[in-house]
Formats: sequence, structure tokens, C-alpha cells
Amino acid sequence: MESVIKRSHVSIWKWVQKYSDCADRFKTDKRLVREIFVDETLLQIDGKDYWLWIAYEPNLNACLMMHLSRERTLFICYRFFRQLRNRYGGRKPIYTDGARWYNEACRWLRLPHYVYGTELKNMMERFIQHIKDRTECFDDHFPCRKQDCDRRHVWNWLKLFILYVHTGMDRRRFMMFLSMDGG
Repeated sequence: MESVIKRSHVSIWKWVQKYSDCADRFKTDKRLVREIFVDETLLQIDGKDYWLWIAYEPNLNACLMMHLSRERTLFICYRFFRQLRNRYGGRKPIYTDGARWYNEACRWLRLPHYVYGTELKNMMERFIQHIKDRTECFDDHFPCRKQDCDRRHVWNWLKLFILYVHTGMDRRRFMMFLSMDGG
């Protein structure tokens, strides 16, 4: 944002918290989704471990869904896949790195499951690394000082960052999308 206008860290933090709900209005048309890549990654937020589950559509370069959890279990994977199925339908193929929790969750939900190869895995890892780099930067600059914080401020930032990615990382397009909500 600094190239557009100078603001303090506190102003940006408040802006993110205020406008993060705008990201909830942005939906990817489920008819355009052909395949879904899923992976999870470990994030450190304020020194604690969290798992960020990401569903990505490579043909659209779109993050379809995210979930932030304290654990990486089969049950959490199952719930994430069930939400994906409800939102995008049960016939879309799910591509993963082949971890056992993915195999089981897809089997339980009767979802078509494939293990992606090295080239596709690298593409997914690059997308995740892009998100991780920005999350780490956000947590470094905007740490929460509350005891037992629910990390809502990080979730709000993630939603707004994904919206920024969806708008093609074009600042003007991003700001126009926010202004449609009176922002």
C-alpha cells in the first residue's frame, strides 16, 4: 500500500479488520472449477503452530477455500473436504500430495481423488509459499498482544490477501471491489 499512500501499521491493521468481510462476497463460479488442488501448511502465528488448509484451482489461479486449525487430523480434513463438496459439487477431482488423511477423507465422502505429480506439486507449493511469506510478514508487523487470542486478525488478513490475489494483484481493481461495499 505504501506505493499508493503512506499509512501507519495501526491504520493498516484497522483497515484489514474493517474490510475483511468484503472478501466473503467474492465467490468463484463453481461451473468454472474443473479440478481442486488441496494442501495444508504449517504457519507460526505469535509463536504457536497453526495449520492452514488451502483449496486451489490452478486453471483459474484461484484460492477456492481456506481453513485455519490448531491440529492436522483426519477429522479436520474430512470437514474441509465436505465443505468443498457442498460448495463446488462432488464430481470435481481432488488432487493432493497423497497423505493418508486425504485418501481417507476422499474415500469417506466418495470424492474422486488423485495424487499430483512433481510439476503440479511444485505449482501448489509455490502458491502456498506466496501465502506463507505474506502471513509471516503480517504476523511480524501486526502481532496480537492479547492473551489467548483467537487469531481472528490473522484470518481477516488471509481473507483480504486472497481477495487481492483474486483481483489479479491490481491495486485499482482491488480498491474498486472494496469501494462497491461503501469502503
